[in-house]
Amino acid sequence: MRHWLSWVIGVALLAAAWGVVQLTPGDEAAEASFAVPAAIGEEATARALAVTVTDLRLGDRAVAGGWYADGTWLVVDLRAQALREERGALLAHAALVIDGVTYRASERPASMFRSPLAVGIPREGSLAFELPADLADRAGTLQLAVDAETRLDSLVEVPVDLGTLDRADEVELLADGWAQR
Repeated sequence: MRHWLSWVIGVALLAAAWGVVQLTPGDEAAEASFAVPAAIGEEATARALAVTVTDLRLGDRAVAGGWYADGTWLVVDLRAQALREERGALLAHAALVIDGVTYRASERPASMFRSPLAVGIPREGSLAFELPADLADRAGTLQLAVDAETRLDSLVEVPVDLGTLDRADEVELLADGWAQR
């Protein structure tokens, strides 16, 4: 074999190895969630959860029973049920991602966040997100799952455009309870 041919083959192999390294997904991609896209009013079925976001409301005060707080609040009304088993079936992951920043559902008002779910019996209620005031006109993604850790699990994702919502003085969370059919 000619000396120059071995150099060409060597450079070609190095280029191929570089290409393989560039195409190989990193750890983040290897552990990513499996997104289940949904729209408002549409039922989405993930591995262990069926959920329907029924309404989105934006307001300057959130109210739940006798509790209230001022600020910029997004209230998400939804219906959810477990699909596989009831033990450990909670709405444990409820997040709103806007511009790459994740806002978790508030634990302050009584809501469906971390509420137990039953198989075949939907629960209705609300989630509340307290947001910085300057985000009231942005778009983002609502993420819902039964486990707080969503790596390698399904995750319901609903697009949310806060700029299209009418802003009220007060938004009231629905009482958490079993859905009426």
